Amino acid sequence: MSSSDIFYGIYDGAYWLFQYTLEPIGDLFWTAALIFGFLAFGYWMYRQSQYNKIAENDPNQIK
Repeated sequence: MSSSDIFYGIYDGAYWLFQYTLEPIGDLFWTAALIFGFLAFGYWMYRQSQYNKIAENDPNQIK
């Protein structure tokens, strides 16, 4: 077995993965990832505003 057999095997596996899994999914995965990212960022900003309000009302914090 030579190194070209290994590289052609990797190529065939990657091509199969793309052709039979990624092409049928299309843009669905990226759309879901984008929506999840926006929701996660919105939740993060909401929590950050809550933490900032708590910090403003706590006189024992080091600022």
